[in-house]
Amino acid sequence: MAHATAWFRGETSGMTLQEIYKKNRFRRFPQTSFTFALDSLIHASASCKLPATKMSTALPKTMRAARLMKFSERYELQEIPVPEFGDNDLLIKVGAAGFCHTDYQVWTGTYQSPLPITPSHEPVGTVVAVGEKAAQGNWRVGQRVGLLNFKHACGSCTGCTYSKKAAGSDRPDIVVCQKKEMAGISHDGGFAEYMVADAETTSILPDNLPFEQAAPLMCAGATVWSGIEHAELPSGSPVAVIGIGGLGQLAVQFLKALGHPVVAIDNRSEGLALAQELRTAALRPDAVIDYSREDAAEKVVEFAGDDGGVAGVIVCTDNVEATEWSLKVLRVRGVCVPLGLPEAGFHFNAFDLVFKELKVVGSLVANKKQLDAMLQVVDKHGIWSYVNTVAFEDVPRLPELYMDKHLKGRLVLKM
Repeated sequence: MAHATAWFRGETSGMTLQEIYKKNRFRRFPQTSFTFALDSLIHASASCKLPATKMSTALPKTMRAARLMKFSERYELQEIPVPEFGDNDLLIKVGAAGFCHTDYQVWTGTYQSPLPITPSHEPVGTVVAVGEKAAQGNWRVGQRVGLLNFKHACGSCTGCTYSKKAAGSDRPDIVVCQKKEMAGISHDGGFAEYMVADAETTSILPDNLPFEQAAPLMCAGATVWSGIEHAELPSGSPVAVIGIGGLGQLAVQFLKALGHPVVAIDNRSEGLALAQELRTAALRPDAVIDYSREDAAEKVVEFAGDDGGVAGVIVCTDNVEATEWSLKVLRVRGVCVPLGLPEAGFHFNAFDLVFKELKVVGSLVANKKQLDAMLQVVDKHGIWSYVNTVAFEDVPRLPELYMDKHLKGRLVLKM
């Protein structure tokens, strides 16, 4: 096994990956709940690459890719080899790929990802080659697909073992696998012309969904959809969405499509405007409230009607104050699903939490089954994201564009 150098800013120089793993397995990275990135690298380093069995035409040997060479420095646009892929993998020609907060954290070095690395875990594109086992399923060259962040569940860790037992299945839920690989974090992502996809975590896209619209659904959409499912909201119950940005705009539309009255909450002019500008009128929120108003909580409770508050709150921001405030607008036995990852951690009022018997539910991201269900809703209801597309040549500017406080919607590379 090759030696890793300067893994945690010099803490592990000269150690093997196995030694790094033992030392840091349960280390929590700042701004995230992830504890398994090192497991991913151990698993990835041992992956066996097998030749493809079916492909569209002769593939090029090299491709364009954006590469992070040093943390917090501009991405370099390079020509690198087209990746090899495995028996149960697909090779995708990337059509579009999104940039989100996790990509920004990788860029700054929060996760101490192995360098160089190709960013983005929100890729969509077209299948150009199919591995031998994948070809035994329904995968064919030419299919338009979207990729979840994760691939290659190990099947044997405690997360995999528990999920198989809980579901009564021999197939694990990759979301809780402790050794999964993560696109753009522990292995190369979607800011390239070609990318390897795991057939087990890939979904076919609706025919009428453009790539630049599909890309944000692979992370932002999957994150929000999972949060809504975890909330287990009563049918037709009123729900609040706090933070109307890349995630919040989708949360509003998903909830409306599922039959919930929705109040959208933000304190930024861009977020308040976006809530009212959603493309499909039927999917716009029933009310929009400025969180900075002194009577904001009172207005939300008033919106909810006779129950004394909303049944659920989907918090699409890492603002600690806003997350704590969300409990004030919940009815008795309501549920809060915080999707942000504040560096300082969460803070909740004990009296709100205990005396109202509230639930705070964690949620990471959708699995393939949930992603397929989400895409059906997107197709049926015409859910649409506000996106800002960038050309490949502009990828080096993405961290700067992302940190613009006036950014509205999602940043998406269109290949």
